[in-house]
Amino acid sequence: MVGLGLCAAALLAFVIYQYGPCAAWFPGCLFHRLTGLACPGCGMTRATHAALHGRLGEAFRFNPLGMLAVPALVVFAGMRIPAWLRDSPQPFRCGIGTRGVDWILGLVLGYWILRNLPIWPFTLLAPP
Repeated sequence: MVGLGLCAAALLAFVIYQYGPCAAWFPGCLFHRLTGLACPGCGMTRATHAALHGRLGEAFRFNPLGMLAVPALVVFAGMRIPAWLRDSPQPFRCGIGTRGVDWILGLVLGYWILRNLPIWPFTLLAPP
């Protein structure tokens, strides 16, 4: 199951790298299309495309929170997946607990609200 997930992630990264977010068949953000507002994930496809091509500043401009969260998720998964495959305990515990989940949800909700405010410097959070 983990291998299937890794293969799917690699295939998605290849498709984004090869075709980019501007391909006619690539879905856009439904929330943005319906409301005109940016969701917390708006700009992530373009950010991923830019990051895969080595343009990290541009990637950060499309979605700063996503560009900080993705490396953290990769490290977290890199710590968890080998333990799942070996069916053994992790060498390092990285539990966030319920307070951590509350903080993360608060951060994402605050980011969502702030990136939709039409006031500088919050306009810098919205994808171009």
